[in-house]
Amino acid sequence: MRHFVAGFLKSEHFTYRQWDRTINDKALRSILKNVDTNRSNTLLIVSRKVLKKINIKINKELFIKIDNNTLITCFYCEFQEYCANNREQNYLIIDKI
Repeated sequence: MRHFVAGFLKSEHFTYRQWDRTINDKALRSILKNVDTNRSNTLLIVSRKVLKKINIKINKELFIKIDNNTLITCFYCEFQEYCANNREQNYLIIDKI
């Protein structure tokens, strides 16, 4: 795995999480291709429909935390479960690629 993908730097933590969740760089490029690299403290929420389209067969949404051109972490979670915790966060929902 490389340290950069689609203009974003991958943190060491992100690289481990990416490997742990079996998300390849090709899938990340598809997801991140239209995301501005200068977003600060933003959570990307990738829909199940998009994940299915790029052959990730998980029945949850993918959350990717980015901050100033750096991918911080990623995890799978159900959107309703995440929203139920009433978190204050800038977010961007990716529902098509």
